Amino acid sequence: MARLILLLLLPLLGAAQEASLKQAGVCSRCHVVQVLEWSASGHPKAATTCQGCHGASDGHVANERNQVKPDRLPRGEAIAGLCATCHTPGCPKTGQKANCQSCHHPHALANPDDRRLKPAESAEDKVFAEYRRHMADGEAAVSAGQWRGARDAFAEALRVRPADRRAAMRLRMTERRLKPGVAGFETIGEEYDAASGLPLRVRVAGLGFAMRLLPGGDFDMGSESLRASQPQHTVHVEPFYLATEEVSQKLWNQLMSENPSVHKGDALPVNNVSWEDAGKAVEQLNARVVGGGFRLPTEAEWEYAARGGEQKLAEAAWYRDNAAVAGETNGFREMDGYAPRAVGTRQANRWGLYDLLGNVAEWCSSLIRPYPYDAGDGRESATDTGLRVIRGGAYADSAGSLDAALRHSERPSRRLPWNGMRVARSVPER
Repeated sequence: MARLILLLLLPLLGAAQEASLKQAGVCSRCHVVQVLEWSASGHPKAATTCQGCHGASDGHVANERNQVKPDRLPRGEAIAGLCATCHTPGCPKTGQKANCQSCHHPHALANPDDRRLKPAESAEDKVFAEYRRHMADGEAAVSAGQWRGARDAFAEALRVRPADRRAAMRLRMTERRLKPGVAGFETIGEEYDAASGLPLRVRVAGLGFAMRLLPGGDFDMGSESLRASQPQHTVHVEPFYLATEEVSQKLWNQLMSENPSVHKGDALPVNNVSWEDAGKAVEQLNARVVGGGFRLPTEAEWEYAARGGEQKLAEAAWYRDNAAVAGETNGFREMDGYAPRAVGTRQANRWGLYDLLGNVAEWCSSLIRPYPYDAGDGRESATDTGLRVIRGGAYADSAGSLDAALRHSERPSRRLPWNGMRVARSVPER
């Protein structure tokens, strides 16, 4: 959008200003207003460019999500130091050598009309100042572990600005810290997520399997080297819980009357399950655990979780190179020459999650659709028709089939010996 505005404005600008915009270079891609103000001042003629104040800022320019700040961000008195590099005698009008921004815009410096420099504080300014004060009080209380005081401060900030999302999130976080229990979970340890206030590690009450909170965040989903996974694009994931291990046959037998697995064993992952079978198991789980909210992970959630670390594949996964049935020869093997292994016996990733790659492939809730991924993908009804996503590769797959970005899909009713599941849970309200 900024680029479009600039292109629309260029025909209206004089030749001198157009040359100034070209001088600003890559900064004009995004900072259109600031660059236009700067171009109207005498600074382009004096060869004072954006880079002179802010540095080359290569990381900032290269990062499309603006997560890397410029090399230098002068504020307050630091601005006067930059001005002094050219205006050594001080202000031509007052002789002042400090606080230049009290009279001049820090970018344009084009109109030193004192009458407009100190406008009366608007009602909106006063509201925002009060909001910032309450938020600062809340963050100070959080740093001191004073959850009640933090809650009250964030509540005041939300009262001042009722639609403010950050104040609402921080208030919810403090409420959770004051009442840390989550329905259906037993908390493991004393680690809590700083953003949501939720316990990081939990165990499902009555069934004993562990889950891990994955904090919300952005990640680059897909791969330019895999045709079905193009284009790579940025996706935001909200916080959610994910089972640390694939559903074992022991857990499956606690929920279901029939075990369809081809390879039997309580510690083995349930296998030979269809997407529909997985949905029925989730229904039973929700009926057993207070609060419900259990489900299959969406495709984006699964890939976000699977990208949690730089593990060596041979140490993190059961796959063709290490999952051969004992006693088989080293030559070519048919599919039944391989078998899944006990869940949780390989190396966990940085989230503390096991077997996301290899062992059994895992069903996701999402219908297979061309990228880019949409936030609604995976929230479809069970009655929506189409192929469902299955991810991660399995015990008989080669290393190339265990790429975290590789997409597979299958008919929801089809059972295959290498397909299994892992359970997710939406963040409970209480």
